[in-house]
Amino acid sequence: FYCYATATLERHYEVLAKAFEGQDALICFAVKANSNQAVLATMARLGAGMDVVSEGELRRARAAGVPANRIIFAGVGKTRGEMAYALEEGILGFNVESEPELLALSEVATALRKTARIAIRVNPDVDAKTHAKISTGKAENKFGVHYEDARPLYAEAAKLKGIKIAGIYTHFATAIEAALAPSREQLNVFLDLLRMLQAAGIDYGMASAANSAAILRLPDSHLDIVRPGTLLYGQYPSQHVPHTLALKPTWTLKARICEIREVPKGSKIGYGSEYTTTRRTRTAVIPVGYSEGFTMVPEGPVYRQSLLKFAAKKMKRSLSVQVGALEAPVLGRVAMQTTVIDVTDVPQAQVGHEVTIRALRIPISPRVPRVYLSE
Repeated sequence: FYCYATATLERHYEVLAKAFEGQDALICFAVKANSNQAVLATMARLGAGMDVVSEGELRRARAAGVPANRIIFAGVGKTRGEMAYALEEGILGFNVESEPELLALSEVATALRKTARIAIRVNPDVDAKTHAKISTGKAENKFGVHYEDARPLYAEAAKLKGIKIAGIYTHFATAIEAALAPSREQLNVFLDLLRMLQAAGIDYGMASAANSAAILRLPDSHLDIVRPGTLLYGQYPSQHVPHTLALKPTWTLKARICEIREVPKGSKIGYGSEYTTTRRTRTAVIPVGYSEGFTMVPEGPVYRQSLLKFAAKKMKRSLSVQVGALEAPVLGRVAMQTTVIDVTDVPQAQVGHEVTIRALRIPISPRVPRVYLSE
């Protein structure tokens, strides 16, 4: 189960809020980072806005007490039904990814006699210098409107029924990487576009660019709205960002040993039989795997390429869990929902004993119960 600490969540939000003291900035929590209802309710009580990517997330945010006028509907593939629900709720605005989406939103809003406040996502067409098969920054493989098309699209939006221009935004896909140059270039392209729109007499409204990494690395990207996710959970998005905030983990992942057995020297362990025991070994099984977030790494090319399975099956590194006060090494691959550990040197380990797992990302999977502590 996951155990969340209210006081630590509150502290992290207050640290961020204080960092923007004196600025008219709305902190929107990215619901996709964790849609746990108690977490959302805590954020709502603190005054956070929400960034949602589906009707389901919007409903969860509203049920948690977040005012509709502090909710942004982002993401691709919004259905007309989702647009209609969001309009009826009276959300702050929609992040629009394309011209077809803009036209569909106009039609839905006009039919409902509502006005949709929109921000257009800008694709800066910046090469992140990654492998061609996983590139996400160029015009041909990144979501959003190409920056050269943004000006005419804003001019079109200004004439559409049911549409009110309220903002503009971009997303930094590589701000977590060691090389900051691509993100700086992206920011410069975005700021140039803002100046161009202003010169053309187009009021684009609020501007947003900064995710967790950019909050720490690119102060000029803060603008009107920042969108932290990882930072609020007490985790830095990568080893390459300045570790300047006094962050503490807001949660732990715990499980109980469900099986113990002894195997002889030379036994093969796990998928692919990649691990061979070098001694008679006392093994234990815990019901946690990569689907629960174990082995997820929030930085570098491994994270970009794989999401879950690559990190679990291919990354060669030492993994361990904590059984009481002792470390127990992971043997072989981490499977989807199970992990084998070596408890030969943890003689007190028994079936039912609690284990603490260092999962670095919080999965959305409802399979894992959540325990929420207010202390």
